Amino acid sequence: MGLDITHYKAILEKAQEHHLFYIGEGIYAQTGAEIKEKFDTFNVDFDHFSNYIQEVDVPTEVESIIIVKGREHFKKVKEHFQSQDRVLLIRENEEQLERELKDFEKKKGYQNLKKCFDDCHSDWFILKYYTTEKKEGFYFKRVGEHQKGMNDKFWNKFCNENTSNFALKEDFNYAFSCVDYDYLDSDMKEEVALMKQEFKKSFIDNFELGASFMSVSY
Repeated sequence: MGLDITHYKAILEKAQEHHLFYIGEGIYAQTGAEIKEKFDTFNVDFDHFSNYIQEVDVPTEVESIIIVKGREHFKKVKEHFQSQDRVLLIRENEEQLERELKDFEKKKGYQNLKKCFDDCHSDWFILKYYTTEKKEGFYFKRVGEHQKGMNDKFWNKFCNENTSNFALKEDFNYAFSCVDYDYLDSDMKEEVALMKQEFKKSFIDNFELGASFMSVSY
């Protein structure tokens, strides 16, 4: 796994529902949410994001099923999930799938549950049935990414086990100063200049105090 540096911003709009299942798992999708009770990976207090704090929908998955995108994919998908106790349905057409889902939901008593689709693969997608609970937190969205060309100063400051989310302007500025390569040939200098330009655009120029945070994983 390589280095991933991501710029997120707190927002008031609800995140995409299937991304909310990552809450508290240390995984960040295109959109998501942070909750107060699991806020120990930040270098600021929860109230730093006070303009965006609200009651967010935290899901609890009841069951997820696999929808195969056509009978021709069934054998491969079944083999892929053979070690998991999952229900598999085949989508031959939308009307047929809707009928089978209604029968499944009636049999399981899921008619009143919330559900969302996660279209994560070319051969199948996942349908999740879930309940939600309101908890204090804030939603966020991804606004910038960077994955390479950081010198040792960055690793020494930001890569540790306890803190992985940094929300101060000086954190962003320090990270910008770490965009570098320890090579002197002209081609690499041009690449560093381009990386600095992109980092400045995505992280520095787009920074918003009280909304922005930089997430570091490696």
